[in-house]
Amino acid sequence: MHRAAPTRRLVLRLLAGAALIPVRAVPQEAPRDQGIGGTGARPDDIPGEGDRGIGGTGVIGTIRRFGSIVVNDLRIAYPDDVNVRIDGVPAHAADLRVGHVVHVVAHADAGGLATRRIDVTREVVGPVESVRGGNLMVLGQRIAAAGIAGRWAVGDRVAVSGLRRPDGGVVASLIERQADGPARVAGPVRRDRDGHLVIGHLRLAGADTLPVGRRAAVAGEATGGVLKVARASDTLQFPPGLSRVSVEAYVGRSRGGMTLGSGLEVAGQPDAAVPRRGSVRAVLTTRPAADGRLTVEALRLDDRGTGPDRNLLFERAPDRIDGRGLPGRGPDGFRERGGLGAGNGPGNGPGNGAGGGFGIDTRTGPGGFGGGRGGPGGFGGPGSVGGPGGFGAPGGGLGGFGGPGGSGGPGGGPGGFGGPGGGPRR
Repeated sequence: MHRAAPTRRLVLRLLAGAALIPVRAVPQEAPRDQGIGGTGARPDDIPGEGDRGIGGTGVIGTIRRFGSIVVNDLRIAYPDDVNVRIDGVPAHAADLRVGHVVHVVAHADAGGLATRRIDVTREVVGPVESVRGGNLMVLGQRIAAAGIAGRWAVGDRVAVSGLRRPDGGVVASLIERQADGPARVAGPVRRDRDGHLVIGHLRLAGADTLPVGRRAAVAGEATGGVLKVARASDTLQFPPGLSRVSVEAYVGRSRGGMTLGSGLEVAGQPDAAVPRRGSVRAVLTTRPAADGRLTVEALRLDDRGTGPDRNLLFERAPDRIDGRGLPGRGPDGFRERGGLGAGNGPGNGPGNGAGGGFGIDTRTGPGGFGGGRGGPGGFGGPGSVGGPGGFGAPGGGLGGFGGPGGSGGPGGGPGGFGGPGGGPRR
C-alpha cells in the first residue's frame, strides 16, 4: 500500500506530541578509574556530590560538638542514614569524632541547615617517624600534637586530623590509631629543591601531573620517604551553584592577597592586621563565582591554636589579628552586623577537654557563627597554644573563645580535644 508523504503539519504535530512523552533518564556508564594524571581520582569522588549545590552552603571545618554536627559554629543536622566517607571509604555516622575535619554541602531545612553526606579527610595516615615533646613526624608531615589525647611512639600507625598552616605544618585536632590500609596524605603539592613533587616532606612518585600549588589527597605505598601514588583526588571540590562557602583555615599573607594553609585558593585583600609573617586561624565566609573561585566576604578570628610552635618552627612570630572593620554575616546564619567578635549571644562555656592543648566544649550553646559577648570562653585559660582574648570575652570585643591564655578554658582543665572516642549524640 502506498503511503502518502508526511506533510509539514503532520511532522510538527508529531514533534509536539513527543515533547509530552515522559522519558526515563538512563544512568551513564560508570566512569573508569582514571583521574588526576591517571592516578585514579574518580569524578564521583567529589565531596558534596550527594547534596546538589544549588543555593546550598559549603562547609569545611572541624567538628566541635555533636547533637547534629557543629562545624564553624554552624549546626548541621543529618539523617540516620547519612552518607559518610572517611578518606573516601564508606563509613557510618557513629564513626564521626570530635576533631574530624569535614567537608559538607548543607541546605536550609526547618529553620536550620541539613546535609545528606559528610566527607572526612585526615591530613595524614601512616607511621610515627619521630616524637619530640608534643610534636610528631608522621609520614614526612610535621604535627603539632600538644594536648591531644594519646601516647605515641615511633612505629605507631596513626591517622591525624587537623588544619595545615601555610608553612606546611599540621595543627592536630584528633589522632586515632589506624591498624591497616594504605598510607595517605592530603595537602598542597609543592616542588622541593631537587624538583620533585612533595606534600610536606614526603616525596610523591608516579604523580608528576598533579598541579603544583593545589591541594590533593594521595594514597599508596610509602618506603624510604617516598610515596608511590596509587590514587589521587582533589579534596576541596564543591558542586556548582552554592550561595556561600564557610572555610576554617590558617590564613597568612601572599603576594597580592591571602594564602590558606589548606591549599584552597581565595580572592580578597587581607586586613591590615593580618600578620605579615606567620598565620592566624580563622573562619572565612566566601562567595563562590560561576567558575568556582571563592571571594572572601568576612573573616572571623578563631583563637584556638593561633600561637607559634617554636620547636617545629611553624611560625616565626606570634599570630594575632584585629578583626575590627571586617564585614559580618547575614540572615542565613552569617551575621551582618558587628563583623568579627560582634553578637550578643553568650560564648561557649568553660572547656571540658582533658590533657591540655586547645579544648573543645562538647556542649551545645547559643554562641552562633560570630560568637559574642559571653562569659569567659571555653577555649582559653592557661595552656599550650594561644594568647589573651578570643571570642566571647566580656564586652563583645574579640569575644568568645577564651579568657587569658591558650587552651582549656577556666574551670575546664588544661583542654584537649576530648579524646578520640564518642560517636554523634542523638
